[in-house]
Amino acid sequence: MGSERTVAVVPAAGRGERMGGGKNKVFLPLGDRPLLAHTLGVLQDCPLVDEVVVAVGEGEEEYCRREVLEPFELRKVTGVIHGGASRQETVGLALDYIGGSAAIVVIHDGARPLLPPKLLEQAIELGREYGAVVVGVPARDTVKRVTTAGGEELSRVAETLERRDLWQIQTPQVFWRDLIQMAYRRAAERGLRATDDAATVEALRHPVLVLPGSEENIKVTTPLDLVLAGAILDWRARRKGP
Repeated sequence: MGSERTVAVVPAAGRGERMGGGKNKVFLPLGDRPLLAHTLGVLQDCPLVDEVVVAVGEGEEEYCRREVLEPFELRKVTGVIHGGASRQETVGLALDYIGGSAAIVVIHDGARPLLPPKLLEQAIELGREYGAVVVGVPARDTVKRVTTAGGEELSRVAETLERRDLWQIQTPQVFWRDLIQMAYRRAAERGLRATDDAATVEALRHPVLVLPGSEENIKVTTPLDLVLAGAILDWRARRKGP
């Protein structure tokens, strides 16, 4: 399947309430360009990605073209569409937009601007072979399942989960196009609300493989995340040297 057409879907329609400021976080500056331009730039430079579809908030389409795509010559972006009320709805709209024009779909969060290029290539290569591959890192902290206690700020521990079996899943997530489209159709029919795209494929009982990811591949959700992303960019620049 190495020559099959690959389309990347970038959901970037979130309102970003935890970021504050009332602006879509993907348009906030990170270094010398908007955060979303970093994300799309990684996909632009990947030789295994043929085209990109980005989904932004309704009414943000022209702003995205003018402030992100045109200044940074992101020519692989062939479609800018508006997203839905949830991430799942947004990805579903993008999958409908793609239709049958691809064999492989790469789904990558618009708010993950620091994806290492080599990791993206590995995920696509494995996704072509196995049909469903996600990127993730082992959980570093102890994770507990809790239930609500009496006070609003307190919860009660129900159990402590075995950390060695837990992974924090990131994006990209790579799928055979017909598989992920079928998974989304079935999820809609069953009213399934999945926390990530792979969960819809898991509901079909198709195996989903996990590729070890990168701690640099953070999702920018809060103002502190934006500071951390800037620090990682600076660290990368110093590592490259003059």
